[in-house]
Amino acid sequence: MTSSAGSQHSEPEPGFFARNQFVFSLLLPAVLLGTGRGFTLPVLPLIAKNDFGMGVAGASLAVIAPMAGGMLSALPTGYIIDRFGRRVTLVGAPLLSSASAFMAVFAGSYWEFLLYLTIGGMAQQTWQMSRLAVIADSVRSSQRGRQITGMSSAQRIGSTAGPFLGGLLGEFMGLRVPFLVFGVLAALAVIPSYYLIRETAPSVLARRSGTKMAETDTSWKTLLTRPVLMLFTAQFFANCARGGLQGNGGTYLIFLTFSYGLGPAAIGGILLGTGLLGIPLMIFSGQIMDRWGRKRQAVPAAVVLAAGIGCMSITAALSLPLSAFITAFVLINIGISTMAGTMQTIGSDVAPAEARGKFFGVSRLIAEAGSVMNPVSFGVMTATVAGAGGFAGSFAITALAALVAANVVGFGLSETLRKDGPAPATTEGVR
Repeated sequence: MTSSAGSQHSEPEPGFFARNQFVFSLLLPAVLLGTGRGFTLPVLPLIAKNDFGMGVAGASLAVIAPMAGGMLSALPTGYIIDRFGRRVTLVGAPLLSSASAFMAVFAGSYWEFLLYLTIGGMAQQTWQMSRLAVIADSVRSSQRGRQITGMSSAQRIGSTAGPFLGGLLGEFMGLRVPFLVFGVLAALAVIPSYYLIRETAPSVLARRSGTKMAETDTSWKTLLTRPVLMLFTAQFFANCARGGLQGNGGTYLIFLTFSYGLGPAAIGGILLGTGLLGIPLMIFSGQIMDRWGRKRQAVPAAVVLAAGIGCMSITAALSLPLSAFITAFVLINIGISTMAGTMQTIGSDVAPAEARGKFFGVSRLIAEAGSVMNPVSFGVMTATVAGAGGFAGSFAITALAALVAANVVGFGLSETLRKDGPAPATTEGVR
């Protein structure tokens, strides 16, 4: 009788999609968006060069434009995800990505093309900030490193497969065709986002339930503690170093295109090989962060990144063969991959629950400002210093930025990993 009664009142077994909600609501869109963006990477410098007649400095604007879009959208996104919730932006951002990709196909001038890249950068930043807020809302500190690097790995899987296929499409079907693929994949990413994303914003959930949140001082006078200041400084310099590999390509592909004369298929092949190397490193880095701490992962990764960029500077200065470029590029990818998610994980540790959007808005603004400095310095150096010296000088500057980031994290920031404490409140069934 007892077992019969118990069976009558037992909860129904959750379905397949409910059991794997995180995979389908965040990881699947990450793969789709990463793949679509990856399709466009090998053709960006060639569109600038062949379609619009741009030189090295002009081509660098194609790297700067999405980063500028990320800067422009960071603060508004922070306000939106606190005021209106995470779900609206996680659904809307892929739509905006899709629209900007389709418009880029038909751009008639370089400035119009850059405008659509900027809009795409705004959408990318909005989606990344929203997913980070969801993870910070829902996951305890001792699991955030794995969740965030898992998300980054999902995007890297896409951006690894995409360039090779995009390079083949660009080679044989036209340089704009990869943007059509990006538009379709971004539109598909809307589907799981719309049906499976659940709201996690504390302020929105409290408003919907009619409860009042405890009064907490979230002014910047209170929020700007020493750990936060150190984090913002580290983010700026880390992104100064990493900005050259924006989307797994960036300024290094411009150097590759103009110095070695490779086509899109060959460029895509190089990105495929280095990207495959980085995926297991990114996953492993999350395990290290959650087990031994954020600093033990971030500092060595930044040093490796500095070494790789230093090797790239020497490659440019001495006009070394393609094999030297590939060696340096592999080392840079190792540094980037092992550093992936470290700053975001530290940020999610210190962000106040009541103002995560506000915090991430400023945090990402500073990070994107650092990212923009990378191609800006690249463009300025290559425009003012002719030939190999311009490439070498720009790479040396960003190698120094990586070393500064390593020192700020190593000596200025306390460990933020907290292995105790309850898991954040769940929000199942709330849309």
